[in-house]
Amino acid sequence: MPLKTYLQTHFVTRSALAELCEVSAKRLDALIASGAAPQPTYVCGDGLIRSAVFGALPADTGIEGEYFRPEYVRWIQIADSAPSGHEREALVNALSAELEAALATALGDDTSTKARAAEFLPFFFDGTFGLCVADPSSGAGIAKKELLQERLVALTGNGSRIAETDDENRQLLALIDAYALSSMPFSPAEYSRSSRKRLVDDLRLKVWAAAASE
Repeated sequence: MPLKTYLQTHFVTRSALAELCEVSAKRLDALIASGAAPQPTYVCGDGLIRSAVFGALPADTGIEGEYFRPEYVRWIQIADSAPSGHEREALVNALSAELEAALATALGDDTSTKARAAEFLPFFFDGTFGLCVADPSSGAGIAKKELLQERLVALTGNGSRIAETDDENRQLLALIDAYALSSMPFSPAEYSRSSRKRLVDDLRLKVWAAAASE
């Protein structure tokens, strides 16, 4: 998929995001500038695509502007509806509560859920989760992707090894499938360096190759 098509499929421009949120461009600018809304996931121009995750990478010429996930609408509306001066606080409280609930459900009675949820916040606000999470409209969607990635990294040495038995590899494939659904496909500019390639496509091939050789 060409980069321009990928961006048009999964992202919207700043002006389009303002329209979706039903706020003025000036209001959206103010929310972003004050840290009460996420930064753009991608900033394109001068033949480069820039992100908080991968820095500046070569891109097709003629692609310009800032790109945001449309799933941000819910969060921006939460911030916009808060009393003046409390926009970021309102968003952080709502997102943190959802992250903590999702982490507690997944991890059981874990007293570290509040601290772990707090660790996710910078990646939400710098646009990282817009790049890698399939559903950044909810804390549950964010937590699910992050926890699945942690499991895959731990089980496979960050994609460097597979399981030892057929049954374990079937379970590993199920985990890979779940992670694939919870994560983004990544743009063609960064795919070769992405967790999608390493933990989904390459890892599946390793499991399939091992099964075929038996």
